[in-house]
Amino acid sequence: MTVLETLLAEPVIAAGVVARTGVAVAVGLVGVFPGTTLRVRAAMAILLAGAALPLAVVHCGPRPLGAWPLVVAGEALVGLGFGLAVAVVLAAASWAGGILGSVAGLSWADDFDPAGDAQAAGMATLCRWLAVGGFVAAGGHLAVVAGFIDGVRSLPIGAAVDGGPAAGIARLVTTLPGVGLALAVSLALPAVTAVLVFHVAAAVCLRTIRFVPGQGMLQTLAALVLLGAVAVGADTWGGTFGIVARAQVERATALEPLTLPEGDPPGR
Repeated sequence: MTVLETLLAEPVIAAGVVARTGVAVAVGLVGVFPGTTLRVRAAMAILLAGAALPLAVVHCGPRPLGAWPLVVAGEALVGLGFGLAVAVVLAAASWAGGILGSVAGLSWADDFDPAGDAQAAGMATLCRWLAVGGFVAAGGHLAVVAGFIDGVRSLPIGAAVDGGPAAGIARLVTTLPGVGLALAVSLALPAVTAVLVFHVAAAVCLRTIRFVPGQGMLQTLAALVLLGAVAVGADTWGGTFGIVARAQVERATALEPLTLPEGDPPGR
């Protein structure tokens, strides 16, 4: 049976698949590829929906599915949960960059984003792109695509209306903030420690040595210390974080609880 024949034979399932993938792509793609246009998101949502539709029919939820508005609304919520899982995990790098910029006083690095009509810290933008590069290098984008398609197996279309199988989505959403914050802090901690040590050492030196630094000198040195710490830990930002983020995305789309890996956090 072709995709068109499946679409005509199972319109409610097709509508649910489109709603789930559309919302998941609209929310999750912002974290993977920031700045993508609405046309690109719509094209990806259609392609993913077409790929997931045959699998969704095979692994359909309990029959009858119920009224199509309820099914579509439930699947939109499921897609929101999947998309948020991807977006929050990758946003942890931006949060970490924001923490670093605030601690080091890099307010001079703020730049204006015409598309977003808002200001974004340059340090956060740098860290975000480092993390996205590591995520893509680790095959995270493939995990996102496979997870969105295979999600109709872990949570069949129509099961969200049931309530019981959808408990995994509720558990997933409730664990997202904690996991994202933990990832951000673990990434930022080594560089923050280096900056704080510099500030303490500078304070001790200025109290024991008769020296008056020029305007902005200490801030510049702190910025250099921060950038040096990030450069030393580039493998963590672009490598370890990508592997951790991919694992979290795979767990999220399989409706498994998001947890940090045992041992040292990715920032160590």
